[in-house]
Parts: sequence; C-alpha cells; structure tokens
Amino acid sequence: MGSPRSLMVKTSVGQIISKDQNIILLRQDATIEAALKVLAKHHILSAPVVVPNDGPGSVDACAPNRCPEDIVGFVDIRDILSSYLAEADLASMRGMRLLKRMQVLEESGQKFASKTLEQLSVLGHDGSFFLENGSGRLSLLELVHDGFLYPKGAKAMHGGTKARTVGHRVALYSKEGCITNIVSQSDVVRFLFEHVDELGPLADKTVSELGWAPRPVIHVTPESPAIEVMSMMDERNISAVAVVDKDKKLLGNFSISDLRAIVAEHFGSMALPVGEFLALEHGIEFWGVKADPPGAPEPPPEPHPYLKERDLRRTSSAGCKVGQQLITAEAGDTFRDVLQLLVESRMHRLYVVTPELEPVGIITLTDVLRQVVEAANQTPDC
Repeated sequence: MGSPRSLMVKTSVGQIISKDQNIILLRQDATIEAALKVLAKHHILSAPVVVPNDGPGSVDACAPNRCPEDIVGFVDIRDILSSYLAEADLASMRGMRLLKRMQVLEESGQKFASKTLEQLSVLGHDGSFFLENGSGRLSLLELVHDGFLYPKGAKAMHGGTKARTVGHRVALYSKEGCITNIVSQSDVVRFLFEHVDELGPLADKTVSELGWAPRPVIHVTPESPAIEVMSMMDERNISAVAVVDKDKKLLGNFSISDLRAIVAEHFGSMALPVGEFLALEHGIEFWGVKADPPGAPEPPPEPHPYLKERDLRRTSSAGCKVGQQLITAEAGDTFRDVLQLLVESRMHRLYVVTPELEPVGIITLTDVLRQVVEAANQTPDC
C-alpha cells in the first residue's frame, strides 16, 4: 500500500509537466486593457509579466522562445480588480440608480484600463517561479509546499499592501530567463486522481473526517450588487462566494472565474445584482427561463456588450437558476470521490451540501493539496 509521502517524494515535477504548452506572456509596458483582451482571447485568468528585451511592442510579443530580460511576476484578473477597487469610490455609488452606477463603472473602468501593468497597485496573487535548472528533479512535495501552499517571496508590488498567501500556478524558467512551463494546481490534482490508489488510507477518508464539513461558507444573496461582492471578496482575500436564496439553498457560485473575459468597456456590468450577472452570463433570465423564449411577444432587451462577446468567454452549460452546472458533494463522500468530481468537472471548487441543498462546506484545489501535504508530513520516511 502506498502513502502520500511516498507518492509526493518519488514524483518529480518533470513527470507531470506538459511538453507542448502554449505559454502566454504579458509585457510590463502593456496597458491593462490590452492585457485583459489577451487573457480573454486565450480563456485564461493569469499570465506571467515580463520586461521585454526588444523595446516597445505588442502586448504578447514575448514568445516562449524569446527570453525576456526580467520576470516581474504573475498578473491575474484578481490583481487587476483589486487594483481597480482600490481606486473606485464605491461609497458614492451606493445611492445611485442602476443605470447611473453602470455608467460610472464603465467610465472609470476605461480610465483605469489605460494604465500599464507596471502601474498596478497589486501584482503577484497567482503564482510563483522556480529556476528550471534541476527542476525536473524537484519533488512534487517540494513544489506543492513551496510553490502553491507557502510561496516564497510573496509580495505586493508598487506600494500595494496585499500579498498573496496561496499560489495557483508555478512557472519554471531557464537560466537564460525563458519561462519554459507553467504547472497549475489543476495539473497536480489531476495527477493525484490518476494515482489515488497510491494515497493509502487518505483516499477513503470522508469529507466529514477530513474536516471539510460542516464548516462556515461565506455567502451572499442574489440581490447583492456584483461590485459590492467583489469588494467583500477582495477584503477577505477569497476568490469565490456562494449565492444562496431566501431559504439558504445553494443557488450559484460567484468567483473570479466568472470575470475571465471582462474588458474595460464592460466594467458597467459589475453594477448588476449577482444573480442577474450570473444568469445573463450564461444566457438565461434570472428565474431560469431562456432569455429568448419561443413565441415571445417582443424581443428581449439588447444585452450588455459584455454578454455578447461569447467568442471571448468560456463555454458554460445551463444548469440551475443562474445557468451554472454546480458541482456538489456530501459529507459522506470520500477523498477519492472529491478528486473525481474536481477532475471530471474541471472545476476549482465544489460545495458540500445537505439533502436540502444548503451549503455546509466548500472544498477547493488548495484544500486538496494542503490535505495531501499534511498527510505526507505525518508519514515517517521509510
């Protein structure tokens, strides 16, 4: 029978990295608007930021085979929104009507997006960097511990005050300064699922036994303005909240991922209530009816431009009232079950619910990795 420590120590980073990655790099002198468009185009939440060695140019001109002079750090949607929220006067908007709030957010968003990435007050929430020299021999345990759970050199850039506490990606770079590969939390969780039988007794521990339920779940109502929810998430340093109805039943999940295709002229959509924001995001009315029902007496209102650019957005299938396919678990599910749910759904989190669909816990990829590392550290070396 295997053990978490044996699996994590014997596995090298080189065994789980992809050999044919399309690495997207952002230039430090790129505008925030240009960076947002590149992230949206490639359906990603973050990318490394570099100081180019070829002078001014296009936002993603630094191809993987062209070594930058310096690696600045990762930038992700969360960094951009944190920096925007630090400048936005949300208090003055609370008494405004919805359309006025949308106008103010859109105008301030476009002004903010004209700045460059190097002017962001926050940079580096999302990842760490490891020198590739010898990284192929770096154990998976070291990578997860030092790269994801307790990233070294966590910092806030340019006078910012918020340092990241958990990384979601690790970039490997060569001695020449070229980023050669990016490993995500999802990559590691997928590997663990493929080798779940080597995790020993941990694989069959239940969600309840692992302490994942019951535990508090931060939640909001569907009427809460999206921009206010984002501000709350930023203050609490979290990346998602549950959306619950009046009976405390799980209605949806609002996370940074729901903003992966936002660009400056669409900032106005953040004035919408969370329930409506999510529903429109997935092409349905808030109460779960298709936005363009057959035989409708008149066409529906023209959607906000943010909702029209489907080519820039991730594919989502309608499920519940806000159009999401929620992934849930129960207290009796095992660690093995949780891995399968996360990997097969390609989600970053799942909720633990009661039979009445009340959320009583949330499990993230970070929770999974932390559990494996803790189990590995409790196992003596053989």
